[in-house]
Amino acid sequence: MKTQFAALLAASALATPGIAFAQDTAPAEEQGGLEEIIVTAQKRAEGLSDVPISISAVSGKQIESYGQTNLEQISSSVPNLKITQTAIANRIAIRGIASGDNKGFEQSVAMFVDGVYYGRDQLSRLPLIDMERVEVLRGPQPTLFGKNAIAGAVNITTRSPTDEFEGSVSGLYEFNHKEFQLTGVLSGPLSDGVEARVVGYYRTMDGYFYNTKLDRDEPNVDEKYFRGKLEFDRGGPFAAELKLEYADFEAKGQPRDVFGAVGNYNTVFQGPFFVDTTPDYVRADNGYQSRNKVFGATLNMDLELGDHTLTSTSSLLDYKTREIVDVDFSGISFLDGTNLREDYRQYSQELRLASPGGEAFNYIAGLYYQNAKLDVQDFTLFNSTFLALGPPFNAIGDTRNDRDYSQKSDLISAFAQGELSVTDQLRITAGARFNHEKKTGSRSLAIVQGPLNTFNPLVVAATFRALNIEAHSISGKLSEDSFNPMVNVQFDATDDLMLYASYAKGTKAGGFDIRSNSLPTSTTVAKPGAFMFADESADNFEGGLKYKGRNLAFNLSVYRTKYHDLQVNIFDGTLNFNVRNAAGAKTQGVEADFRAALAEGLTVSGAIAYLDFKFTNFTNGQCYYLQTPGPGGFCDYTGKRNALSPKWSGNLNLDYTTPISGSMKIAANFNVDFSSAYIASANLDPRTRQDSYAKLGARLALAEVDNKWEIALIGRNLTNQRILQTASSMPLATTITRNAGNAYNGIVDRPRTIAVQLTGRF
Repeated sequence: MKTQFAALLAASALATPGIAFAQDTAPAEEQGGLEEIIVTAQKRAEGLSDVPISISAVSGKQIESYGQTNLEQISSSVPNLKITQTAIANRIAIRGIASGDNKGFEQSVAMFVDGVYYGRDQLSRLPLIDMERVEVLRGPQPTLFGKNAIAGAVNITTRSPTDEFEGSVSGLYEFNHKEFQLTGVLSGPLSDGVEARVVGYYRTMDGYFYNTKLDRDEPNVDEKYFRGKLEFDRGGPFAAELKLEYADFEAKGQPRDVFGAVGNYNTVFQGPFFVDTTPDYVRADNGYQSRNKVFGATLNMDLELGDHTLTSTSSLLDYKTREIVDVDFSGISFLDGTNLREDYRQYSQELRLASPGGEAFNYIAGLYYQNAKLDVQDFTLFNSTFLALGPPFNAIGDTRNDRDYSQKSDLISAFAQGELSVTDQLRITAGARFNHEKKTGSRSLAIVQGPLNTFNPLVVAATFRALNIEAHSISGKLSEDSFNPMVNVQFDATDDLMLYASYAKGTKAGGFDIRSNSLPTSTTVAKPGAFMFADESADNFEGGLKYKGRNLAFNLSVYRTKYHDLQVNIFDGTLNFNVRNAAGAKTQGVEADFRAALAEGLTVSGAIAYLDFKFTNFTNGQCYYLQTPGPGGFCDYTGKRNALSPKWSGNLNLDYTTPISGSMKIAANFNVDFSSAYIASANLDPRTRQDSYAKLGARLALAEVDNKWEIALIGRNLTNQRILQTASSMPLATTITRNAGNAYNGIVDRPRTIAVQLTGRF
């Protein structure tokens, strides 16, 4: 594998002086050369080569062609972007920086859909249907994308109504895991100046793991999605677009495997406590179920004020999730039926004034307001199996920790960004954003004994205190102000080549620890819990170049970012994780991409990223199994790489389209996504190392020349690579083996898929 990986890198290096991610790369059919890729990373429609940001843009056409339905599937093809599931959360990471597993965290990578902030981690699972494009902006984006874009932003744009009637129906069936997708689109005018677009989508999948305990394939997926857009534009100074969307997506089971038994783990976990540790896509647990419902309403209005445009974006976002988790990840009834609930409602309003563009001085300025309410319930069950284990475990058998959290927040921001053309070749852009946010939060925890637990409540409470868990109630208020400046210098060395350098300061909001199990002021537990944590900040320096010729385009960026007061989960040595501002980090590296039109109908494209990640101050890290702890029982991560941060990542793509008759054409694509090795567990355990890999894919299609119909055969992960996405130690493993054994569990990427896709357009 290492030889193949090295050969792939060498071939990529020979192909072009810069390497990067494939966009919608087909050359213009009539004019030849490369098509311009249009993005809105700076709230204006601009060519990708004109935007002085490290950015990848995935076209809606590519997303549809591969049957990709969410950000997690897309992320493997975008260098330095990593989106993964964990037992209780979802992580979006850019350049190795992501938020941890706590619903109190804002996300380090801000996600926007049609200009609206979608900040909850579960929303990264939202189906992506009928997309115009997905833009991935790396590095802090403080001015136009606001607070909480400290590591970058994902900017998603859906398709708008058309002024001519059109429609499409597309179906996909994947044979290995029995996946079925069906998408329908209707778009066109309703009357003069009024247009509409309606999208419907349905997806099911049996899964690629087999759960022997429940006798089913997992993850068993059922997704439904609907979106409607109504656009009003009669050619006057006013235009508006209303979007309504609803999603209901459910998964039963996770693609989670148990592996890597060490010590006496397999000896202890036998008989009625048997746990299969063979990594073979076969597992046993007592069930995982996640049900998510999302409703969104967005009204965008544009008013022309002379040459200027005033834009109003009003949005309501309502989100609910219900999850039942077997958090011991085994067929043993230890921690089954843990219940997680999250209810979130957000109202936001943005007003933005933009100059016409193309002038000596161009600017964008605006105001933003966001009100949000969050309610989280986390009921952890200690099943009756503990009653048979003897002291001290028996006292926690048939009990439940009921954790209830509520939060309200108000955010007000003012921002401005201006670009001054000093000369015809030299431009300076400067901007800043001021944020004022208030949050109130409250958390309570109750210990509830079930009918089978007959222990004295004082004994039960004392046993939980030995685990640093105790009943409590706490509330607090948080008020934060932040000022985030940026400056950028661009120089046009030639008509085709632009050089740039920039500085930006980003912040991520503080908040409240939802999952801590005791008070920070407790004197009755050995290691007190946590509640309030402060904001974190970053300073980013970046430089690069962008070249766009007729047949070749490439981009190169070099960056260095220092993060201060990173919000991290600190393991207390028993069962609990407490949020602290405990870490500093430095990320630096190089990102490059290219596109080249080699001949009529033939293009090659690719991307590569080098990431140097180092914690600069993190002394309270969680020790991995058999690691010698330092003071306080912690391990020092200073100087180490973060988990899920490979040194190298990238892709290479080849696209070819040619007619085979007057009415038909064929299109072929061959692609490879590659990554160097990384550690998959947050505690940096070397036993969870994922070796370097190259994931191959291909697509072969037969289509009508005007794309009225198409039939395609799609293959992904054709060499059937087993890729570990996240990992952790098995809960209770070292406790029950008395630290003489351990095993691991982790989310595993999807193995080989072969699908057929049929599309009709009218």
